[in-house]
Amino acid sequence: MDLPGLLSFQNGGVFKGSKGNIRFIIKPIDEKLLVQTWQGPYCYEKSVMEDESQFELNDNGRGAMLEWLTEKLQSI
Repeated sequence: MDLPGLLSFQNGGVFKGSKGNIRFIIKPIDEKLLVQTWQGPYCYEKSVMEDESQFELNDNGRGAMLEWLTEKLQSI
């Protein structure tokens, strides 16, 4: 999965993506990476989040987030 690098998130960058019917958003909040997922055709603002997890805002946390998100997206 091709996601922005750690520096992008450390500088406040937000990333939204999808695979099939699963949508996700990754955003930095309080020195953590917050990842939220939802299903359906609607945008983040119009949807109910189905799952979320937080990870440290560092290389290890980004790696753990990537593993978690990959598992989530492969479950579809």
